[in-house]
Amino acid sequence: MSGSSARSLDALTGLRFLAALHVVLFHFARPALEPAPVWLGNLVGAGYSAVGVFFVLSGFVLAWNYLDAEGRMETGTRAFQAARLARVYPVYVLTFLLSAPPTIEASVADNGWLLAGAKLVVGGLLTLTLAQAWVPRLALYWNPPGWSVSVEAFFYALFPRLTRWLPRLRPARLGWALVVVWALGLAPPLAYLATRPDGPIPLDAHAWGPWLALMKFSPLARLPEFLLGVLLGWCFVRERSAGPARGSGAVFATVGLALLVAAGMAGEAVAYPLMHNALLAPASGLLVYGLARGGGWLGRWLAHPLMVRLGAASYALYLLQYPAGEAAAKLERLLSPWVDLHTPWGWLGSVLALAVPTSLLVHHFVETPLRGRMRKALQPWVDAERGAAESRPVAPGA
Repeated sequence: MSGSSARSLDALTGLRFLAALHVVLFHFARPALEPAPVWLGNLVGAGYSAVGVFFVLSGFVLAWNYLDAEGRMETGTRAFQAARLARVYPVYVLTFLLSAPPTIEASVADNGWLLAGAKLVVGGLLTLTLAQAWVPRLALYWNPPGWSVSVEAFFYALFPRLTRWLPRLRPARLGWALVVVWALGLAPPLAYLATRPDGPIPLDAHAWGPWLALMKFSPLARLPEFLLGVLLGWCFVRERSAGPARGSGAVFATVGLALLVAAGMAGEAVAYPLMHNALLAPASGLLVYGLARGGGWLGRWLAHPLMVRLGAASYALYLLQYPAGEAAAKLERLLSPWVDLHTPWGWLGSVLALAVPTSLLVHHFVETPLRGRMRKALQPWVDAERGAAESRPVAPGA
């Protein structure tokens, strides 16, 4: 890999930290920002939209790492799936276990032991099998951020099949394909806004309704954002195969970031269902594509070693935020005779002081070593696919 390609990957890694931090601030910083300017409160309050950045970024990076210029996958299906499982599952299981005590306590308090037991078994199995996003009522039941990992698991299962279709797409039609997948992503929130099937509920980040939850968490509803990233990633692979890219991508990255920030600052001027699903996917795509090309000043900043290190631990940060919140609450009670942490800024500071260093430790001591061990354990399964492919008879004329 060339030095410029390595820096581009580093910039995208740094972007992952910013997106994860935006989600964490959305969950924990809003009380501290009540006296802040409205635009800043709106921007932090739009942190849920950063999950869409992750979906676009995921599709782009998978295409970059696994596709050739013709759109074919350069590795076997099992090798791909083993790598993905080893990437996401160790930290996912760790945070599942860390989230078990508060989940059990809250479930028993709300439902009693009998109903709580049934709910814990069903919710626990769905969560461990990465299937909770398919049951919107339980999508946030265990460790809430895990719902997006469930969605990603569907994307990983679909990606090898998608690569069988990509070579049939003519490059001249790639622009139209991007427009079509964006329109498909906008269809669920637009349909929801047009019909309001949950009735006159307030449409904000705290709203709940069965149809709203289906729109927000369903892997099928979020698939177009991932597909947009895949198409952009394939476009970038084709560009790189044709020779060095012209320009640094600074304009793309800056415009994409500006659109994301402006939409966040707009607050309720942009309908919540649209902000949550797909509306900002093109802006995310511009940002990601521009950073992959180098990104200019923004790419250089995101590729700083500190940002890259934080970005490498961003997956752990994203999943550890609620266990860190539980730990911060216990720390607040423990230190209350000496230190008053029962303030918005004390609460936020406690969460960040626990979550960020812990994510770095978890990335180093759990995520990285267990990823290698899982891949090694899954290697016989991967080799079986390769052996079966080599033993198939070659068709005449092939």
